[in-house]
Amino acid sequence: MKITAIITDYDGTICPTNSMYSDDNPIPEDLYSILLEISKKIPICILSSKSLESLIPSLGFSKVISCIQGIEIFVFSEQIIKKKITNLDKSILEKNIEMFYIQQMEKLKSNSVMLSDLPEYIKCRFEDIHIEKKYTFHDHILAGLTFDYRHILKWENYKTNIEPLILQRINEFFTMNSVSFGDINIQTYSSHPFIDIYSTKFNKGDAIDKLREILGVNKNGKILYLGDSENDNPAFLKSDLSINVRSDSRINTHLKTHYGLEFNELTNFLTRLYDLDFHFSNMLTMN
Repeated sequence: MKITAIITDYDGTICPTNSMYSDDNPIPEDLYSILLEISKKIPICILSSKSLESLIPSLGFSKVISCIQGIEIFVFSEQIIKKKITNLDKSILEKNIEMFYIQQMEKLKSNSVMLSDLPEYIKCRFEDIHIEKKYTFHDHILAGLTFDYRHILKWENYKTNIEPLILQRINEFFTMNSVSFGDINIQTYSSHPFIDIYSTKFNKGDAIDKLREILGVNKNGKILYLGDSENDNPAFLKSDLSINVRSDSRINTHLKTHYGLEFNELTNFLTRLYDLDFHFSNMLTMN
């Protein structure tokens, strides 16, 4: 099997959990370097639950960035990629977007109004939780929320004892507002310390179909997908080769992948794949 494109998650996959809130480029230097080299040979695409502004460090090697579960997809000009960037002015981003896609706009707009009241409803009961609001780059529509408690010292206990209460509160809010659970996406995790909510059911598997089209990868092309959590499962199932990357020993999730790697093995794996001209079949002796 020869890989013709790489699509990768961001948090916990190429950006380890201990550097997600770093002010510097959160992608380790050696990993960044090999991703940059690979991008000169085959396309690399980011497919993340994060909003575009959080994914700026990947612009150096990723011409296509798919944000908020694939709800927004951007194709950037050659002028902006191949450079190491940590911060970028919004007007410069705008000038360098070649193509832009947004999914399920009508549902996105209507559900975003309802979602805007949820953070206050949760925060008044759970003051120690961090709430990340995910807005679309264009039109500034609230497309998703993350209720995050990874900053809590013993978040494993918090997950067991407090997360069920947060979910109960979320369900109460939706019931109170007569929200159809078929219109929104509540993403829970077996061992990750957060809950995600999105204003549409669009998932990473749906995004893979769109990215194949954008990248020009036909049914004979082979996509490698890298991820680390349950929200990557739909993408794993749509990919030709799937690898679970583990960057936190406290997280041990069973995912629908072909292989697993520790985060500290990822750079060597990608380097070997590059050296073998992306023929994964020649790497099957790897541990």
